[in-house]
Amino acid sequence: MRDHAHAIPVIANGVGPTGLGLAVHPGWLSHEPRVSLPEGADPEAAKFAAFSQLLKTAGALDRAAADVLSDLDLTAGAFAALLELARVGETGVAPSDLARRLAVARRTATLYVDILTRQGWAERHAHPADRRMVLATLTPAGRQLLAEVGDAYKKRLAALVGDISPIQAERLRQLLALVPTGGVSHAAE
Repeated sequence: MRDHAHAIPVIANGVGPTGLGLAVHPGWLSHEPRVSLPEGADPEAAKFAAFSQLLKTAGALDRAAADVLSDLDLTAGAFAALLELARVGETGVAPSDLARRLAVARRTATLYVDILTRQGWAERHAHPADRRMVLATLTPAGRQLLAEVGDAYKKRLAALVGDISPIQAERLRQLLALVPTGGVSHAAE
């Protein structure tokens, strides 16, 4: 396989002979594999097959994540909202902005905040400049939860993608980032 042909050999503990681990050439992640459609295949059919596979994968991951997060009584989406609230910090985030950041409907983002609020991990408060706008922030209990178990849950959720290498995981992330999440263009119609 080309991606591994120029890698520094890795010994059992994951460290190569230089002590630095696997060497990665920046071009490897942007390299397009030599994949072609069968002669006469419909390119739109290939895109639909990819879409169908994404739905199956998303459904399977969502169900598995629900099991991983069951002791917190959270969905994967609500956990992602918890992490996003941690990223924005004390300034908080409006539900519409949270929805955009998570690529979900506004009502879904509001539901996530409701769930986190019921758990005592988030709270709502008025925007300092516009009292009509509501912002969500983590509570001290939410920050403590993430400090104590956040990394462990991230690792448990990361394990759901299977036994893929870090390079494959990055390539998958890059490919998925090509799929529009902020609204679908209907230019082809």
